[in-house]
Amino acid sequence: MFTLIIILMKQVTELTIDTEERLKGAIDLIFEKAISEPNFSVAYANMCRCLMGLKVPTSDKPGHFVNFRKLLLNRCQKEFEKDQDDDEIFEKKQKELEASKDDEERERLRVELEEARDKARRRSLGNIKFIGELFKLKMLTEAIMHDCVVKLLKNHDEESLECLCRLLSTIGKDLDFEKAKPRMDQYFNQMDKIIKERKTSSRIRFMLQDVLDLRKSNWVPRRGDQGPKTIDQIHKEAEMEEHREQIKVQQQLLSKKEGGGGGGGRVSQPQDEGWNTVPISKNRPIDTNLLSKITKVQSKSNTRVPLQFISLTYFEHSGRPATSTLNRFSALQQSGSLLSSSDSDRRVPQRYPATNNVSGILSKTEEHVCNMILTLCWYFLFIYFFTTVKRESAPTPPPSLPKPALSEEEVEKKSNAIIEEYLHINDLKEALQCVSELNSASLLYVFVRTGLESTLERSTIAREHMGLLLHQLVKAGTLPPQQYYKGLLEILEAAEDMAIDIPHIWLYLAELITPMLHEGGIPMGQLFREISKPLVPLGKAGVLLAQILKLLCKGMTPKKVGAMWTDAGLNWRNFLPKDEDVNKFVTDQKVEYTTGEETESKETSKKKVFSGEELSKQLDRLLQDKANNQRIRDWVEANLDEQQAASNQFIRALMTSVCQSAIICDNPYKVDAEQISQRARLLQRYLCDEQKELQALYALQALMVHMEQPANLLRMFFDALYDEDVIKEEAFYKWESSKDPAEQTGKGVALKSVTAFFTWLREAEEESDKD
Repeated sequence: MFTLIIILMKQVTELTIDTEERLKGAIDLIFEKAISEPNFSVAYANMCRCLMGLKVPTSDKPGHFVNFRKLLLNRCQKEFEKDQDDDEIFEKKQKELEASKDDEERERLRVELEEARDKARRRSLGNIKFIGELFKLKMLTEAIMHDCVVKLLKNHDEESLECLCRLLSTIGKDLDFEKAKPRMDQYFNQMDKIIKERKTSSRIRFMLQDVLDLRKSNWVPRRGDQGPKTIDQIHKEAEMEEHREQIKVQQQLLSKKEGGGGGGGRVSQPQDEGWNTVPISKNRPIDTNLLSKITKVQSKSNTRVPLQFISLTYFEHSGRPATSTLNRFSALQQSGSLLSSSDSDRRVPQRYPATNNVSGILSKTEEHVCNMILTLCWYFLFIYFFTTVKRESAPTPPPSLPKPALSEEEVEKKSNAIIEEYLHINDLKEALQCVSELNSASLLYVFVRTGLESTLERSTIAREHMGLLLHQLVKAGTLPPQQYYKGLLEILEAAEDMAIDIPHIWLYLAELITPMLHEGGIPMGQLFREISKPLVPLGKAGVLLAQILKLLCKGMTPKKVGAMWTDAGLNWRNFLPKDEDVNKFVTDQKVEYTTGEETESKETSKKKVFSGEELSKQLDRLLQDKANNQRIRDWVEANLDEQQAASNQFIRALMTSVCQSAIICDNPYKVDAEQISQRARLLQRYLCDEQKELQALYALQALMVHMEQPANLLRMFFDALYDEDVIKEEAFYKWESSKDPAEQTGKGVALKSVTAFFTWLREAEEESDKD
């Protein structure tokens, strides 16, 4: 069924749906199937996701378009709010039932009423399930879901509560994140109250309790999702099951042969000699006709018997059947009919035959030697035969199958896990590694789409981190720009409709896109032209680009942003509707710097004054984002005036942030000399005189005090800063002799830890003076 829906989906996308009437007809068909077959709601929701960007001109407003998503949501909302109409119909039928006096008529009306209620209930549950699946695919917003939950909780009737349980079971995990937990707690407290009041049926109370238990178990169901499977999945499972059965049978056969098990299903018993019977190989059949030719030696003379006959006479005269030698190889189990009844009753003899049985044939010494030779011969024969059987019957290891390519659904599932972990622990290196291990270059647009959808309504920091991850993926070559565009365009196509529920969507999208313009990302001209393609017909391209430019101005001066716009050859006329006044738009959006006009007004020239804590926070964020030195200088130039950029407060904040980023948290602590070397030019840019270098050393001293004076760490920093020519000798000596009372905290311990550094420094100077 699932595979058929995929085929059907391809056929639907190829249909000519060019009018509003046809689009509504297609939506009605999909919607009715989805709510009547809730087990396949996931498949139908995915079909809707593929058709989400479909749009047609409206029939009543020329020049305006209506899209698939908007009409589908209207259909879902209409069905969700249909309860009141259903209640009126049920009430009308109930009155007809009560007014009827004919028994047959009353029975007919009663059956019709029950069927109508059952049908309405099934439709409500199917609609709720479908709505939940649409939300999981980001076609509906959290606000809509919360509205649905509130409405269902308000009604206290059993149908609404059952729909509530179905909805929360479907989307509870996606709604229950940190920011929304207080609201979710209110829902579940109210559900718990309904259970304790015991005003509903036990069936509904148990359903409510199941949802409460589901949340307590972190939304992990006791039984996995038993949804429909594709034919390929069924075939793979069948092949795996067959393969496991074959291995199991081979292992059982091997274990029987290693344990000496015979044929016929009987468990072999060890002989008196301590050997087990060994099953004969199918490739080594025994000709049982030869057994009849074995005869006793009748001679009683002292004539010596050739050794080749001993192997026959030995077992015969020892009281064994002649064929007992072959018992070791299961011959008796295959040809037991050849044995006489008297033979089968004989007792198994000891290892060596009695001497009186071979008297007259061999002397005592010869007999003993022959017995030893025979024993060794049979022993080596047994070893040879046993290893041959084992080698022939050993199960061949299963061939290593090539790792199958991930499906789109699997990539989406893995992408969600990677993104959630990244946003939780903010380990950029780990996230880059995980994405590269997906090995699905042609499906990375799914990762982009999932990342944008999952962070669109989260915090600004989450969106910035997601944008940074995508930028680093493009910079590393893991994410091709075309895959980035493909994933981004799917969101942009639905952005206008989403703006109804997310009023600040253009700002949120800008926060996700702006990091891509950093060094190593995508050039401004190429990026802006691509992302504007689906937005120009909607008249929204200019709004998004203006938001991106404003965010860029927070990290660099407007003049530099304007230069980037000009160098990219961009023009507002290409992004705005034909009838819109470009000059008015530029002025309203305050992006005059893109037209080459001076924008240094009083408002823009007056920059915010940052506190020391705010400066440290901003610089730490830039360093954690692996910003290059030029980007940090652009941020300083854009946000700090000359006086603040030269202040001791900024120098200390910069030095502290750089040194913190260079600490390797091993035991003991170490300094990342490469990081200091990378940031040396940045520090030299602002530590432009001896006084500022001294302030930088004070900041480093305060950092050591804050870290409780780790052993040898200050010495390693001094070495690195001196080697990179960030701090000169004069500044070190001035710090050593400084008696500033405000800077004496931890000074004694710090001096003691760098005694060797100053000794080396003075000796080096003395040597240079002598030279």
